[in-house]
Amino acid sequence: MVSEKQLEANRQNALKGGVKTEEGKAIVKYNALKHGLLAKEVVISVGEGAENPGEFDALVEDLMTQFAPVGAIEEMLVEKIAVSYWRLRRACRYEVGLIRNELDNATDKFYSKTTYGGDKKNRTDEEIEQDIKQEQENLEVWEKDKEQLTAMHKEGKPLEEIYDWEGNWEWLFEKVSDQFELDDENEGTPKELREFLNHNADWSDDQIWQAHIELCDDRVKHHEEQIVSFEKQKVKNKLKLQVLKKLGSIPSKDELDRLLRYEGSIERQLYKAMNQLERLQRMRLGESVPAPVEVDVDVNTGQGG
Repeated sequence: MVSEKQLEANRQNALKGGVKTEEGKAIVKYNALKHGLLAKEVVISVGEGAENPGEFDALVEDLMTQFAPVGAIEEMLVEKIAVSYWRLRRACRYEVGLIRNELDNATDKFYSKTTYGGDKKNRTDEEIEQDIKQEQENLEVWEKDKEQLTAMHKEGKPLEEIYDWEGNWEWLFEKVSDQFELDDENEGTPKELREFLNHNADWSDDQIWQAHIELCDDRVKHHEEQIVSFEKQKVKNKLKLQVLKKLGSIPSKDELDRLLRYEGSIERQLYKAMNQLERLQRMRLGESVPAPVEVDVDVNTGQGG
């Protein structure tokens, strides 16, 4: 039996918070390493993701100093606390890695999505800029066409002089095709379209000149609208990416469930080791310690089965 005097001495030592002298700390550290069966395996010391063994040794030393274990069992429990702490820290790094991976790859994932037909669902700013550049070039071509057509019309030039402007005549055909119920089979040469408009639509050559000029305005407006649409697309992509990155600040459901289960398992081991250590130390100090309470987590729903 331990005497009352010895019990009181043990209590006073426990209240002091463990070993404080350098010599005492060295002894504690030696004991930790002596009984560190788990610690030898927990630290990743080589390869990618290598951890600093010195940091773990310092953690064990601090915990040994704080808890001042006596005997192999108490030292083992302190070591289990250190191991649990170390693994929880690793779980935090894993969570950061999940989030970092999601954020770093958000842009690539966004622009790599394809439709069922295999086309890209979202185009990059660089690709959109190329489209804008092309639209701007087309717009400038139609502006120059309008300027030149207007000048030729004022000079009284005959339509024959623009028969080689096949692109303009093709657009003119599309413009009047619905009005005069024309289809691709009726599409002919500029001369044939002119004769059709003269004889079947009662268009004068002057009206055909005006139609060419108005067509230039229509095409300029179309390309301007396309440029505006592409600019809006760039803004929408930017906003969508911002949303994706915000959503990526939390791991996906599967990864989060896995992480929480892992952390929960470690925390149970941590608190169990702390409780067991507290009980052993209180018992060693001669305190009355009630038996541990076991909780039955089975739930009775009241339904027969």
